[in-house]
Amino acid sequence: MIVVISFFLLLILGIPVSLVVLISSVLGIVAFSDISLMLVAEQMFNGLNNFVLLGIPFFIMAGNIAAKGSISGHLINVMRMLLGPIKGGSVIAGICACAFFAAISGSSMATVVAIGTIMIPALIEMGYPEEMAEGSITAGGSIGILIPPSAPMIMICVAMGTSVGKQFMAGFIPGILLAAVWCVYIYFKCKKSNIQDTKVYTKEEKKEIWKKSIWALLYPFIVLGGIYFGFATPTEAAAIALIYVILIEVFVYKTLTLGQIAQEAYCALKTSGSIIFIISCAAVLNWLITTQQIPALISGMIAEYVSNKVIFILILVAIFFIAGCFMDLIALIVILGPILAPTLSIFNIDPILFGIMCVMCVQISYITPPFGLNLYATMGMRKRTMMQVSKSILPYLLILIVVTLAVCFIPQISLFLPNMMNV
Repeated sequence: MIVVISFFLLLILGIPVSLVVLISSVLGIVAFSDISLMLVAEQMFNGLNNFVLLGIPFFIMAGNIAAKGSISGHLINVMRMLLGPIKGGSVIAGICACAFFAAISGSSMATVVAIGTIMIPALIEMGYPEEMAEGSITAGGSIGILIPPSAPMIMICVAMGTSVGKQFMAGFIPGILLAAVWCVYIYFKCKKSNIQDTKVYTKEEKKEIWKKSIWALLYPFIVLGGIYFGFATPTEAAAIALIYVILIEVFVYKTLTLGQIAQEAYCALKTSGSIIFIISCAAVLNWLITTQQIPALISGMIAEYVSNKVIFILILVAIFFIAGCFMDLIALIVILGPILAPTLSIFNIDPILFGIMCVMCVQISYITPPFGLNLYATMGMRKRTMMQVSKSILPYLLILIVVTLAVCFIPQISLFLPNMMNV
């Protein structure tokens, strides 16, 4: 009880989540054991002593550089060229560009900013409704944490002890399915409103777009292909991703200078440091809850009062959606993951599926008022109110909720590709 009360009290006071976790854990150790507090430093070190964690700063740095450079612009050009002729083609191109850029940045907000800065004004200029332009990109950016590579997925694997490669693979079909359903909605919406792109590309323009975009399009195939075909571990692939992005932005597209690269690297290291510090603090909390047999107690309570798998999944969805409105996904996973792990086996829920469920529930919170991070990104870019952006996001939010429930209750949507890796 001391740990729970101190946790929520410190959280309400606005203390950073990492320190909330650490202070609550130390209070719990002092209250419930006579072990030396040297254990805290030992457990914090153990939490960091994981080779997989090295991939986080590399992926974040690569995503920051790609968002600052011209990769997003080239992706938008090629998507508009391919999809422009169909109804709502440019809006659909924006969704597809978000999905593709997600495989580079691994971040929702970075995707919204990188694609939205260019795409939203262009869509409005072409005659698309402002609500459609803003809503589609704000929602599309949420795919950033679902389509691999994804820093939150790496943290899920560290917390749950699962395979990074399988977790990455599990995000593909849900991510593509979600983007496809959004695109179908846009197509019929534009068909009903009779909105059509007027841009026609000449052969020379198409050739030039392909020539400039090929380096950006190759990125996910080089990085993810290295993981799935066994040429590189996820950590090695993250390092390859960083080197590749620097090379094409500095020497091919010549958009960024080495000084700008260093500045983005500094920002990425600050972000990575805060993420990894959360992991080290959570290791102390995990030791405490394990020694106090909290997971077993919670597992027993759930088994006693929740006998239906459907009800249990709905409870999980509600917990992660609500908590995701107030806490970072990484902090949420490293705290709740080990606690819920024994319960997952009772209901025969694969830990890989659990990871995807968590990510998609937090996706919902990213575009849900009043705390949705993607909403604030669009508000900042477009100088819009919360009410205006929330109204534009509503149909995409409803679709996301439906797809999330489908993924939760039809495990093969996310587990089909990971299971193929066993062959």
